[in-house]
Amino acid sequence: MVLVSEIKKARIAYSGKALDDGTMPVRDLAPALLAFSELVENAYKAIGGERQIKVLLNQDSLNKGSFDITFLLNLDFAEQLKMFVSGAQANGLSDLMTVLGWGTTFTAVGGGIFALVKKIGARKIKKIDSKENRVEMMLDDGETILTTPNTLKVFMNVDCRLSIEKIVDPLKQSGIDSFSLRDPNRPDDKAPLVDINKREVDIFKAPPAEEEADMDQKTSEMEMLARIITVNFELGKWRLSDGNNTFWASIEDNGFLKQVERRDLAFRKGDTLRIKYYIHQTIRNGKLATEYVVTHVIELREAPRQIKLNF
Repeated sequence: MVLVSEIKKARIAYSGKALDDGTMPVRDLAPALLAFSELVENAYKAIGGERQIKVLLNQDSLNKGSFDITFLLNLDFAEQLKMFVSGAQANGLSDLMTVLGWGTTFTAVGGGIFALVKKIGARKIKKIDSKENRVEMMLDDGETILTTPNTLKVFMNVDCRLSIEKIVDPLKQSGIDSFSLRDPNRPDDKAPLVDINKREVDIFKAPPAEEEADMDQKTSEMEMLARIITVNFELGKWRLSDGNNTFWASIEDNGFLKQVERRDLAFRKGDTLRIKYYIHQTIRNGKLATEYVVTHVIELREAPRQIKLNF
């Protein structure tokens, strides 16, 4: 297996009369650039990333007419090698890019964290409903917004929200009128993917953690096939995969657990379970926790042990 440095591009821009010559005061620029780097790192941790991402300024990244900056988000060879050797199933750069607003699901789920905060605005969230790979957020005026579970994690993370507040903070200065996300693969295209203006600065202010409402909710019971990755008997946790995502789950099926304890059931990595389960989510002090709970193991399907011969 050949591993190469994985790089994604992200592009942000500040616009206004004060930036027509392509300059920006260092006292305004430096905190904003550091805040973007912090957002990348904090968001990556919030969605489950376990490795180190380097945020680099791309050469020739500054364009006149606005303060237009292209960053390189780099998961280098050494970090990828660690993931390969350890078998870690961490979220990658593609998941992070979707959360930040440069993902392939841009129009479908609201364009990442900046678009989500802008869309919600000053309205209050009445209900959050998780459904497999999407989240429905019902606001106090009855509107429902769709986003991703990862974007919700970043939205509820205090460190991420503080970084976002610092990123849009230059808009408070005279002559700096807007902040936008732009297409990093089309450097001459100034059309914004997400655009934030001076009037919207206040809605990006990070809410204090102690004022964030706690949440404790469970989804309805669902059924799926899950492949066994590994088991931690000390913690009573099973690492499972639905084919797209891996997750830790606890099993509350006492009958199944007794069979395992008595060794009436023999299973190996790669075997598949047909299960009934629900997802339990809590938010405490701005931290989102998600737990998969298996209520009933319907069937254990062994992975093929022999090759199939053609007769």
